[in-house]
Amino acid sequence: RKADLHLERMMKCMWDAGAGMFWPLHQGQAVRVETPFNLFPLLTGKLPGEVCARLVQRLTDPHKFWARYPVSTVAMDDPMFDPLQMWRGPTWVNVNYLLIEGLERSGYADVAQELRHRTLELLMGQEDIFEYYHPQTGEPGPKAAPIFGWSAAVLIELALQETAQQRR
Repeated sequence: RKADLHLERMMKCMWDAGAGMFWPLHQGQAVRVETPFNLFPLLTGKLPGEVCARLVQRLTDPHKFWARYPVSTVAMDDPMFDPLQMWRGPTWVNVNYLLIEGLERSGYADVAQELRHRTLELLMGQEDIFEYYHPQTGEPGPKAAPIFGWSAAVLIELALQETAQQRR
């Protein structure tokens, strides 16, 4: 019941039908920087179909988040985008993991599978496992930590998911 009430409040206070995304609020005002966090309500698996479709459209837009190695942490056409600055544009595989789960819960298994494939391709294309990556080149960020456990854990989970998917 609480989850349903929270979702109702998110739809009322944070959903922007014109922009096709949810905006976080700071002191009651929308924070208008496009990030994948604006898309995280997909994790509920309970959004109206039209809202899901708009969020997935944003996610898969190659000018927004769907770079060669998605998902950039700020939309690539947003003035705040900087692919070399932590949390201002690089791809973090833990963000992808949450979006994959949200896509599956929301009925977009095909998009989830594509994101899983691209994320695995990104991780497997490196000599080490890093904290974050350039969304267009796949190179680790200049200040990205190597031997990064969080990314390694996601790699294992995504590989297990992919193996299970192939067995089906």
